[in-house]
Amino acid sequence: MIKVYDASFYYHKGRELFSGLSFELPERETLAILGANGAGKTSLLRCLMRFLKFKKGSAFFGGADLGSIREDEFWRKVSYVPQAKACVFGHTCLNMVIMGRSPYIGTGRRPKQADVDAALTTMRSLGLENIASRPVSSLSGGELQMALIARALVKDPEILIMDEPESNLDLRNQLRVLELIEKLRAERNITIVVNTHFPGHALRIADRTLFLGSEGHVYGKTVEAVNEANIRKFYGVDSVILSVDAPAFNVPAVVPMGICEKKFFWRRYEKAV
Repeated sequence: MIKVYDASFYYHKGRELFSGLSFELPERETLAILGANGAGKTSLLRCLMRFLKFKKGSAFFGGADLGSIREDEFWRKVSYVPQAKACVFGHTCLNMVIMGRSPYIGTGRRPKQADVDAALTTMRSLGLENIASRPVSSLSGGELQMALIARALVKDPEILIMDEPESNLDLRNQLRVLELIEKLRAERNITIVVNTHFPGHALRIADRTLFLGSEGHVYGKTVEAVNEANIRKFYGVDSVILSVDAPAFNVPAVVPMGICEKKFFWRRYEKAV
């Protein structure tokens, strides 16, 4: 379980990104963090990973105070998937995935065959075996994102933190990432925290959702928290939430209608009728 209590953070005093933030994420559930650009979503992730420190408040992973967990123990339990950006490193994709085993390999030591086998097994499970020998610098955006996820999963973490894993990807690769998160949620004993720009994606993959913004924050079960009123409040956008019937399951969709200050055609039409 992840617990955050009365947390606040700022870069410049008097300009807090969030304050009085409290929430509990039960074990093996998925949390989506939503909010406009600059709302503090990535900063919150960095605080949870101890790259930054909360200015006030406390956080607990599995009952242990976040600041008291030993570094090696923390990174055995927690994995991080950053936003996929172009890489210039000459490492092969396989070697990059093996780097995810670093908490078990140790500083300055060579990977063992067990580490190589674990990397290959993880890549096969994600359908990435065909890019194992390719340089990371040659990967497409979708391939790189999946490779970064493989690097995070290779150590079988208890907590997976993902920063906009589906951003800057085409529709097909966005679906690959969403389907993978759904699979992890169903099949693994793992707690997932996902920072995303898309309320519709939160409806699809997340048990709980946290909205962050200048208006404060809202936290709750996704089916209750992701609604048209909160999208308007935190994004300044009028929207309609639809439920689309697909062959195998029901797909939620958030349709943005326009910026709140505008009058929409459908409203004018409604009045005319």
